[in-house]
Amino acid sequence: MDQRILQMYSALAEGKALKKEDLAKQFKISTRTVQRDLEELRLFFAEDTPQTGVERKLVFDKKERSYRLNIPVNTGLNNEEIFTVVKILLENRSLTKKELHQIIEKLVGCCYPEKDRQVVAKLLQDERFNYIEPRHGKELLSKIWHLGQAVNQQLVLKVSYFRHSDETTVNRVLHPVGIMCSEYYFYLLAYFDPSDEVMKRKGWKKQDYPNTYRIDRIVDYQVTKKHFRVEHMNRFNEGEFRKRVQFMFAGELQNFKFWCAKHALEAVQDRLPTATVVKEDKNGKGYILTAEAYGEGAEMWLRSQGEAIKKIKLKK
Repeated sequence: MDQRILQMYSALAEGKALKKEDLAKQFKISTRTVQRDLEELRLFFAEDTPQTGVERKLVFDKKERSYRLNIPVNTGLNNEEIFTVVKILLENRSLTKKELHQIIEKLVGCCYPEKDRQVVAKLLQDERFNYIEPRHGKELLSKIWHLGQAVNQQLVLKVSYFRHSDETTVNRVLHPVGIMCSEYYFYLLAYFDPSDEVMKRKGWKKQDYPNTYRIDRIVDYQVTKKHFRVEHMNRFNEGEFRKRVQFMFAGELQNFKFWCAKHALEAVQDRLPTATVVKEDKNGKGYILTAEAYGEGAEMWLRSQGEAIKKIKLKK
């Protein structure tokens, strides 16, 4: 009997609806015995509430004539949130098909009840099938987690990095300060350690911004036990950095002034979060804006917008 109740419990936990007649046929028992099993489960859920802090109730759906487990929606993501998160992951295209599908299966499995889970799975079916993974084809979840731990604990990293510009592998000693995802890739943000060969060759100098390293191009890495000083963390803010970096181009902080057509304002401000309207044209056709961003990525994007963006000037 214990095995039978365990199977019923597992089905309920997965969001499935149970009918007495179906259970009686499945286990070759009477509907009266099924009713006793369901009553045991109802008592178990009631007694388990003080232990877990989650109120789970076995309820009878009169319309469907079935029993299901009623779980408060605030215990996790609801169906709408799960569907939206999966759509974002699919559009982002930063993970391999294998790793992404593992995450999607777990998220969709949290949808409740089962009929809604089936709806969500069907809505995602075509997009999952046609998903195109990044060309590097490397699984990153474990590496991202370990590098994130180094960021959190402020531990010096030793990495071997494949430099695409000259197709060579270089060794770096770094102070990791953040991880970002942008334009299909995950990046490690880090400052040079004084012992790095670049610093020893050029002489140590304070960096005003971190370097960016595509995580899929980190061939090998070692998280050392050496802690770096927190001076970087005190002046580095990952959220503020994200506002000022475009296409993950590293470089000095630059200030821009440009004209933007009225119809393009929303797109520009979404792409450049630091963009601020200085004044509106007298003819009402556009605006003068200022913005700041690291490196050349922002300027490159602005110049690619055709007639919507004009008079781009770098402010000294």
